[in-house]
Amino acid sequence: MIKVTIYKKANSDTMGFYVSGHAGYADSGSDIVCSAVSALAITVVNSVERFCEEAFHVDSNQKNGDMKFLFDEQPGHDALLIMGVFETGITDISESYSDFVCITFKEV
Repeated sequence: MIKVTIYKKANSDTMGFYVSGHAGYADSGSDIVCSAVSALAITVVNSVERFCEEAFHVDSNQKNGDMKFLFDEQPGHDALLIMGVFETGITDISESYSDFVCITFKEV
């Protein structure tokens, strides 16, 4: 199962996320759930890097499927918009594949 933790401030601003594990939906290389979550997470990192000026940290491990992304400071409007897209996308995936993706929220 893929476990996703979305880090939020008390004001509901999304500060980052942590994705861990593998879905187990299909064999490696054919797992559409893992592919969807990975593509979404990587797109967030690349989009923030390309379109925003916020500093962030990202750590990932392809072998075990872990990725942690966190802003260093309060993100601005564009970065928050990208994080909102991530949250919408990951929620949609979780609703469609609830046996394979679990989302939790953690206040930071």
